[in-house]
Amino acid sequence: MTTAPAPPDGPAEDLVGSRVLAGVQMVNISRLSTHPVPITARGLITVAGQGPSDSNGAGKSSFIAGLSLLHADEQWRLQSGAQAAAELLFTAELAGQESMHANADRGYIIGVFVPPAADSYDELEAAALTVWLRINRQSPHVELRWAHRLHVPYGETENERAGGADALWDALPKGNGRTDIRANRLARTLYGSTVRCVSFLSTSVRASLTANLLAQPLNELSPERIFDAVGALTGLTREIELEQKARAQEYEQAAKAEQAQEEYELWDGRMRVVEQGIADRQRARTLLAGAEDSWRARCARYLVDGVHEADRIATAVAAQESRLDDLEQQVAGASEEVDRLSDDQAFEQSGRARITAYEDLKAAEKALHDEHSQNVGKAETLTEQIGRLREEAAAADGRTEEQAAAEVQAAEEQIRAAQRAKGRTEHAVGVAAEALAAAERGEDVAVAQVRLLREQGITAVPLVDVISLAEEERAEWETRLLPYRHAVVAPAEAVPLLAALPGSLLVEDVDGFRAALADRAGKDGHIDTAAGVHGVAGFAEALTGRAGRISAARAGRERAGADDRAADEAAEQAQRARSRAEEHLRGSRAEAAATRVQNDIQRLRARNAAVDDELRGLAGALRTAKDGYEAALGERNARARQIEAATTVLANLKRERENNRARWTELREQRAELDLPRLHAAWAGTVETAEQHLTTLDEVEQRRSPADWDELCARQADEARAACFPPGDPEQNRPEELRVVDEQRRDRRSAAYVRLIPDVLRIVGGFLTEHERVDRDNATQIEQERAGKTRTLRGAQAALEEARLASEALRATTAKAIRTKLRQVSEEFDRLDQTYGGYGGSLDFPEPEAPADPKKPWQWTITPRWRRGEGKPPSSYRLRGNTAQMDDKAVKLVCAAALAGAQDRPLMLVLDELGRNLGSAHRRDAVALFENIGRDRAISVVGALQDDMERYAIGASSLYIKLRRPSDVMPYNQSPVVIGSEADTARVQLLTDWMTSFRPPT
Repeated sequence: MTTAPAPPDGPAEDLVGSRVLAGVQMVNISRLSTHPVPITARGLITVAGQGPSDSNGAGKSSFIAGLSLLHADEQWRLQSGAQAAAELLFTAELAGQESMHANADRGYIIGVFVPPAADSYDELEAAALTVWLRINRQSPHVELRWAHRLHVPYGETENERAGGADALWDALPKGNGRTDIRANRLARTLYGSTVRCVSFLSTSVRASLTANLLAQPLNELSPERIFDAVGALTGLTREIELEQKARAQEYEQAAKAEQAQEEYELWDGRMRVVEQGIADRQRARTLLAGAEDSWRARCARYLVDGVHEADRIATAVAAQESRLDDLEQQVAGASEEVDRLSDDQAFEQSGRARITAYEDLKAAEKALHDEHSQNVGKAETLTEQIGRLREEAAAADGRTEEQAAAEVQAAEEQIRAAQRAKGRTEHAVGVAAEALAAAERGEDVAVAQVRLLREQGITAVPLVDVISLAEEERAEWETRLLPYRHAVVAPAEAVPLLAALPGSLLVEDVDGFRAALADRAGKDGHIDTAAGVHGVAGFAEALTGRAGRISAARAGRERAGADDRAADEAAEQAQRARSRAEEHLRGSRAEAAATRVQNDIQRLRARNAAVDDELRGLAGALRTAKDGYEAALGERNARARQIEAATTVLANLKRERENNRARWTELREQRAELDLPRLHAAWAGTVETAEQHLTTLDEVEQRRSPADWDELCARQADEARAACFPPGDPEQNRPEELRVVDEQRRDRRSAAYVRLIPDVLRIVGGFLTEHERVDRDNATQIEQERAGKTRTLRGAQAALEEARLASEALRATTAKAIRTKLRQVSEEFDRLDQTYGGYGGSLDFPEPEAPADPKKPWQWTITPRWRRGEGKPPSSYRLRGNTAQMDDKAVKLVCAAALAGAQDRPLMLVLDELGRNLGSAHRRDAVALFENIGRDRAISVVGALQDDMERYAIGASSLYIKLRRPSDVMPYNQSPVVIGSEADTARVQLLTDWMTSFRPPT
């Protein structure tokens, strides 16, 4: 063997180059055998299996998953460490071997890569590259080493090959100098930037997140899922991820810029509050000076006007006092007049007597009218009642109430008699029915004797049932049998048993009994001539035989039934008689009631006639009383008007007196409220100096009233205070003394609101003087900090603009790359379709808007179209077509995407569950299509098969690999079966012999 030089200290890039996989060997990977497996360079490679019961459990999925990892399939998430690769290792629990074997902590996937044209030992040796991947259960999960020579496990047994793998790994140099290359650099180290493998793995070993275009009908996939699958095959997924990362960076810079803006605005908001406070206090100083000037002018105006007002009030108080004396005299006179008019008892008694007499007569008249109306209503009601009673009385047919009551009593007696007869007939019917039932059961004669003897095990029957008589014998023999018609026929030993039933008769021998009777009997009913006994028979039915007794019992039941029906008829007649009698009774009672009602009506009419007489007698007295009543009311009203007028005069005088007193008090209070000493103190000078100050004011100010000065001063003081302490400012920022003054001035209508203005001006002035220097220092510091904050904000905005431009540029580049790559896929799809039996096709892929959310990928869509006939326009894949056509287009689309992503390097396409979605009629065509495309376009298509696909794949594949594990007790597979096609048989044998011949140099 030739030993190639060790790799340099630095990591390689595109180590495999244009080489293709010639063989693979796996150690401690699932249950796979450690035998080397040759791999052909192009065409279809089918992987079948033979497990304990079917193809499942042979390791097909693990084998093709290992191939995809060896070719750096990005679906293993290599940049994140390929953590899922550890699931490929042998796990004793999953293999059912935990009692015999331990889990593998590490395993190896070894690939031998050679130039496609190498077809001899020397050529293979000269250019071979052996790549080792060590998979660890713990991190790092994947490590890479290689050798520029053949360097594979060897040995005659599984244990020898597996046992020597660690030493062969240790003999390889570390690819990164002092450390091994990890999963994140696996693809670039081996294959550079070229995609060498795309896969559709839908297994538990390493489930794919990408849609499998061959796992379900193409028209069931959305355009988004189709793009995801094509993007994975062509490497566009990485471009989409880069664009999303750029968008995320732009979003991050935007967030930083927004945060900087928010921080600046927050600081600026706080500083503006401070600056506003400084400006407000400066404005407050100006307002304070104006308020102080206005207050001094207001004090001068108040003092001058107060002196003049005090003189005017003194004159008005003297006038009010003189008028008050006059009013006191007038009130006394008016009060005496009201008392005189109100105190006349004789007048009141006369008027009250006439009013009372009229009201009493009027009440009596109303009572009579009410009684008359009530009597009329009662008479009308009773008249209606008489009509109804007369109708009911017609049913009496002239009977009196006593006659009708006697008739009802007689009918009730008749009913009771019928009920007693009915009871007897019902009892007779029951007895007859029981007798008939007993006769039909044979229990009507000697019942107790027959039952007793049968209970003792002795056969016994009634004598009349044993003897049968002809019709001509009845007249003679029924008379003879009369004394014995209740006898039983039984043996003599039954006699003691009948002791419990006295009166029983027993016949031992029926024939002897009849003979004896015949000897003793005579003629004409002479039963016993010796004893002189005669009998009378003549029954309607035969005495002997059950049929006769049944007939007799039935006749008796019919007679009883006829009697019972006659009793029912009699009872019904009695009921009808009582109903007629009760109707007569109701009629007679209605006649009596009508008579009583007629008497009541006559009494009411007589009373109404008397009421009419009383009303006529009352009319004269009522007219006289009414005249007196109306005269009394007139006199009372006239006197009331006189009293009301006098009372009104008195009330008006008293009101005027009270108003005079209130005005007098008000004037005195106004004079006191002027508080001239306070006005002198507020001006701090004489009246003359105040008048002189007013002359210095302009014309408008001189015309301003004191109230206007109050309003102006209050407004200016409030403005100065509000400028110094704006509304909403925390209460603790105000001086304590100002808070007290504010509380006292809270009511704007109170005198304190104006009186305390000097205190407000004094407190505000002191506060402004105290903060004047601090305000100057703060203004300078804020100006300096604003300059620094502005520079920071502009830097963040510039970084955001740079990230936005970079993201837009990358998005434009990515969109161009995606369109270019998808055009290549479309062209390849069209080319493959026309080459392999179709009419050509294309892909529609409109460019979508990138989402604003960086967490969402840039979702493109692909809508496959193809011509369904020569010269026809392309139609969408959504149109329902035959299943074979859908599967054919899906295979071509997969191969077109793989070819577009492979550039000019060999490509491996790994498919799990090959043909799972294909019908039996289409599988052979699909397999042949993969083989043809693979051979023509330098693609190695590796597909795992289920049992029902195996017969289609063996003859159509470049390479057929069958993994074998026939029993669950076997921890590992047997050596695989590898068969090349007719064109590849020699190369498969060459590769097998070459790999198994390796031995390390000694």
